Amino acid sequence: MRDEPQDYALVSKWLSDERVLEFVYGRDNAFDLDRVHAAFGPPVRGEDKVVPCILEFNDTPIGYIQYYPVEDWEEYGIEDTGEAVFGIDLFIGEPDVWDRGVGTRAMKMLVGHLFSALGAARLVIDPLVENKRAIRCYEKSGFEKVKVLPGHELHEGAYRDGWLMAMPNGGDRRTVVA
Repeated sequence: MRDEPQDYALVSKWLSDERVLEFVYGRDNAFDLDRVHAAFGPPVRGEDKVVPCILEFNDTPIGYIQYYPVEDWEEYGIEDTGEAVFGIDLFIGEPDVWDRGVGTRAMKMLVGHLFSALGAARLVIDPLVENKRAIRCYEKSGFEKVKVLPGHELHEGAYRDGWLMAMPNGGDRRTVVA
């Protein structure tokens, strides 16, 4: 994602669409352009450790993906083992490309990058339990469900459970988290 008006406008468009918000942030939590600037501007400008990216499919922007080193171990209920662990967030903002494998392809590309270029030891992601499409995408990408995170995310006025899903860089998946 670039610090340019068109990128902020894209994210605002996606995060104002009720079809997208049903799965990301909640339909009662739309992002206008000012809110997108406030929330996404610092990482875009390199002011924190989140790396924000616009996803493209056939040279057309279709969604958003970000990754970051995990520093808040308690958020995921995991032990700090000193390893390089990265968290990932993803949404496809164009419903016309849902259910076409685009999210899975994007996730696999990012997973490869994080393991090979950044030396990640493991990756984590935390979809809402009811977000079956996302969970299916992440499982096809190699993530496995580890445990339910009770009341993990405020979504449409209620704290909802999330799945902690993880993927190690090789090794036994059963030992992904403590």
